[in-house]
Amino acid sequence: MNELDPFDISILKILQKNNLTPQRDIGDTIGLSAAAVQRRIKRMRETEIIKADVSVIDTESSVIR
Repeated sequence: MNELDPFDISILKILQKNNLTPQRDIGDTIGLSAAAVQRRIKRMRETEIIKADVSVIDTESSVIR
């Protein structure tokens, strides 16, 4: 398994809250460039630290009934 540094962990925490957060916003928050964030996310996907990007739906919503 790959070692995660504090930047990786911070990225994962942000993505767990909202996986559509722009990489520029993530970078601004944690002090990295958008390109560095993109590389780290790509590496975590390739090594399956990030297994999937999902959307959580509200099953009580009248839209899907």
